[in-house]
Amino acid sequence: MKKRTGNRILLVANLVLTLVLAAVLVKTGYLSKTVRKFTGAHVPVTETDHYKLMVWLHERPISQALASPDIQIAFIGDSIIEGWLTSNILPNSLNLGISRDTTPGLIARAKPELIAHVPTWYLGIGVNDALAATPPEEIAGYVAQLKTMFMPAERLIWRAVLPVTDASWTAEMEAFRTAFNTAALQACQEMANCTFLTPPDGYDENIVNWTSDGLHPNSIGYRQLAQQLCTEVSCSP
Repeated sequence: MKKRTGNRILLVANLVLTLVLAAVLVKTGYLSKTVRKFTGAHVPVTETDHYKLMVWLHERPISQALASPDIQIAFIGDSIIEGWLTSNILPNSLNLGISRDTTPGLIARAKPELIAHVPTWYLGIGVNDALAATPPEEIAGYVAQLKTMFMPAERLIWRAVLPVTDASWTAEMEAFRTAFNTAALQACQEMANCTFLTPPDGYDENIVNWTSDGLHPNSIGYRQLAQQLCTEVSCSP
C-alpha cells in the first residue's frame, strides 16, 4: 500500500512539474521561438531583443518630450530612421527609429498621447515587411491603422519605402514595396494633415552611391533625405 501511495505522489509531482514547466515555456515565448527555429518561420520583431531594448531606451526621451513643448518633430520607423542623425538638421527632434522594425512593430509601440503632443511626425516604414515576406493582402489593413494612428497629429510627413538594390531583394519584395507605397500615398491623400514624400530625385539611379549596402543610406543618401525634408520644414543652417 505504501509503495502504491508513493508512486501516486511521485506521478502527481511529475505532472505538476511538467505543467509548471510548460506554462513557463509558453509565457516566456521559448516554445514558440523553438518551433519557429526548426520550421524556419519568421520571428515577429516585437519578440526580438533589439526591439525590446530600443523600446525601453525610448521610454525616457518620450517621457521628457511629453513634459515639454520643445520637441517640434519626431521621426519614427526602421533602421533608416534609427541610423539618421536627425538632431544634426533639426535640434529639437526625437528619433524613435528601431532597426528591423515592421509596420506591426511600429503600431505596437507608437504612443497616441505622444502623436497628439508632437506637432510634426516623419514616418518611414515598410521595407522590413517586404523582407519578412508579409502577404500583400495585409497591406491595406496596416496602412489603414497607420492612417488612423497619425490622424491626430498636427502634421504627418509620410516617406515612401525607398528603392532597394540587393541580391536578396526579390521581384515579390519589389512588388510589395510598390503596393505599399501606392496604398500609403492614397491614405496620405485622404488625410488633411499628410504630405507624402516619394524617394528623393535620382535616388533609384544613384542607389549604389547613395547607400552603404543597397538598402541603408550612407552620408550622401542621408544628405538627400535631409535636403528633401528641409523643403517641407525649417531646418538648421
